[in-house]
Amino acid sequence: MKKFSAKRVLSLTLILSLVLALAGCGAPSDNQKDPAVDQTVTPVEDDGKIHLGVTAPFSGFNALMGQNLINGVYLAIDVEGEADRFEVHIEDTKVDPELAVTKLDSLKQKAGCNLIIGSITGNEGEAQAVWAQENTDVLFMTGYSAPQSMTMQYASFNDIRAGWTSDQVTFNFGEYVAKELGYKKVICVGADYSHPWGQAAGFIRGFLENGGEEVNRIWYPMENYEFSSIMVQLQDLAGDYEAVILNDGGSVPVAFYKAWEQYGMNELYPQLLGMTNVAESSILPQMPESFVGVISPSHYVDGADIAANTEFIEAYQASYGEAPDAVAMQGYDSVRLMIRALRENDWNDEDTKALSDSILAMQVDDSPRGSYTFDEYGMAVQNVYIKNVILRDGALTNEIIETYENVSQFGPYDPDKYMSMPADSRDYPYGTRDEYLEDLRQYMGDEYVDGIIENGGW
Repeated sequence: MKKFSAKRVLSLTLILSLVLALAGCGAPSDNQKDPAVDQTVTPVEDDGKIHLGVTAPFSGFNALMGQNLINGVYLAIDVEGEADRFEVHIEDTKVDPELAVTKLDSLKQKAGCNLIIGSITGNEGEAQAVWAQENTDVLFMTGYSAPQSMTMQYASFNDIRAGWTSDQVTFNFGEYVAKELGYKKVICVGADYSHPWGQAAGFIRGFLENGGEEVNRIWYPMENYEFSSIMVQLQDLAGDYEAVILNDGGSVPVAFYKAWEQYGMNELYPQLLGMTNVAESSILPQMPESFVGVISPSHYVDGADIAANTEFIEAYQASYGEAPDAVAMQGYDSVRLMIRALRENDWNDEDTKALSDSILAMQVDDSPRGSYTFDEYGMAVQNVYIKNVILRDGALTNEIIETYENVSQFGPYDPDKYMSMPADSRDYPYGTRDEYLEDLRQYMGDEYVDGIIENGGW
């Protein structure tokens, strides 16, 4: 495979700061292509290249996600055989929404990027979605950021998300935990910002509408690695709740699970569950064998028996010496979609509407996640998988234990009615069944709620 060159000139200070940041969140392997975090993008002349911009955090607690995203970007260019056509410009957002928007301006105005892959975190994503609305001459594709609002309230024709929303993958997870695991009361423990709020919200809807009785939420500050006080809280609540759901990602789950074992929580709760980013393949090598049995949802499963996934994993491992995760997959898929749209439009990267129309009309059948399409809001309609951590050949991986096909970002709900509800927050939707269903009536109507009660769920 021809390797895409990512050579850039970086200042010594910037290199050192990037290395130190990545060291705290899992340093890249020797085979990984270091992201070129250019803080002073210089104007470019028309050189016949397609100038692709990428914004992501390459410092802070989500630095590993940024690295994996750019790995997927470079791999897609290699796999599609288009290395000579592209110049990639990369900017570090540092998990700062204001900086994330500033970097978009820089990529557009100075680097001449008509194509940009955006954010990782929820706070960045919402800010960048507003920017996309105001800059319709740029084709913007979300990197990994998952707030619903990006492809609902902030939707625009030039903003496409070949990824997921926080709620999309947890609607059915809530249903699964209620119906298949039979739990009635659970505790959701997570970082206190928009993405975990959305993950919890989708879960609550699926759980309480399908027989669950209560979801207790415990929030802690972002980038938290000290869980002693949380474990004491969970000890006090043991006996009243049947399971705990960790609602975080990056390197945090490693610290959480270490505390979980230290405090003997497996003896108090029959099961630890996880939201989407808790059992990602990128962190499984850091987990002990006792992590086996953690169940979580996702739109991508590293252990999925899909031909395109096998090919993706083999190519990724050959390039980077490790297994890919969902972030890498989304960078990979997004760039492949862009390339195919460019081919359909004679490599014209200035006609944003034509490129957008091409992508939204695609039936994607060769993605590592399985087949998917797009809705009218520019959001992927795709399978949602429930996965279980297993030990295979001496290493932790995930296996699929349930598949929900063609899940919309709106779940089972009417889009207009769904968008009439208040936005997800740290306390909304309500966490007890009676209060939740009563609130649901004013948005979905008595017929819908009465049907839920009569049928015992969806």
